[in-house]
Amino acid sequence: MKLLLNISILSLIFLFSGCASKITIKALQSSKIEKEKINSIKVERFRNDDINQTESLANKIANKVVDNKRVFTLKNDIFGTDAILTGEVLQSSATYNVYYRNEVDFSRCRYYRYDERTRVKQCMEYYIRYIPCEAKEYNVTTAITLIKPINNQIIFSKTYSTNTSDNVCYDRYFYDYPYMPAHLTAHSDKFRVNSQLADSISNAILDDISPHYIYFDVEIMEELNDNPIYTKTQKQRFEDSVSLMEKGNLDLAKYNLESLNQELQGKSFEVLYNLALIYEATNNLQIANNLYNQARVLTFNVKDLDLINYGISRTNLNLEEKIKAKSQLP
Repeated sequence: MKLLLNISILSLIFLFSGCASKITIKALQSSKIEKEKINSIKVERFRNDDINQTESLANKIANKVVDNKRVFTLKNDIFGTDAILTGEVLQSSATYNVYYRNEVDFSRCRYYRYDERTRVKQCMEYYIRYIPCEAKEYNVTTAITLIKPINNQIIFSKTYSTNTSDNVCYDRYFYDYPYMPAHLTAHSDKFRVNSQLADSISNAILDDISPHYIYFDVEIMEELNDNPIYTKTQKQRFEDSVSLMEKGNLDLAKYNLESLNQELQGKSFEVLYNLALIYEATNNLQIANNLYNQARVLTFNVKDLDLINYGISRTNLNLEEKIKAKSQLP
């Protein structure tokens, strides 16, 4: 059920990520280890690890902080340890495919034609130079298992894969025929690139086993509609508040919108919606949820209702996630 809700929320985030004004929201998410509180971990050396996967992950676990609280204690033995993290680097590969980019070398003529009348040489065919290139692809796959030492029960396991690619042409080296100099194929970058991929896998693992924040942009309502209850001055004040929200000056924007909301006696869904965004952005999810619900009954416009309903479902889910995440912290 949680997976389906998260998929729906992500779909809505994509839907509302056009060119309108945005505000950045951060939301606390729980770890995927829902039935266990894991605050002390022993990290064992990963099998087949020649890309610093173990060191990268252990370092991130030791330094994970949420709301100024260190989440984990890294242990050297199993005594008093909540979980043992084991793993294996299943794949650390790099493939290099050589190809050649052809260019006409207008500085070198292969065949000339001499015009005896004008005594001018005209190039009929230029040399083609072959520039050696490589298409590079890197892949790393790592599997982890989190074990409860008191009974050897597996409490979490997952396999992570990531990859990257690059195309490099060695323009300083070119020949009249396809040729790749031997020193260019030393492939000394495999360790460097795959260690970077291992580091990104460590980030993904940490998000799964630890409470963490996610960040996303949500659309701001930019102007009041043509309702005759709004004066020209009120419309301008609303737009000024939108500008403050875009610049991140949320305190002043909230003060202005709350003043406007009092004047309009809570009858503007645009004001209520933008106020809800500010409360959500400052992690006051219950107040934000209440404001979204107040705004919903004031409009029948489909686009506006989509934004408001998205706010309601988003804050409902993130309220649940916040409670779970807080319970997982030390």
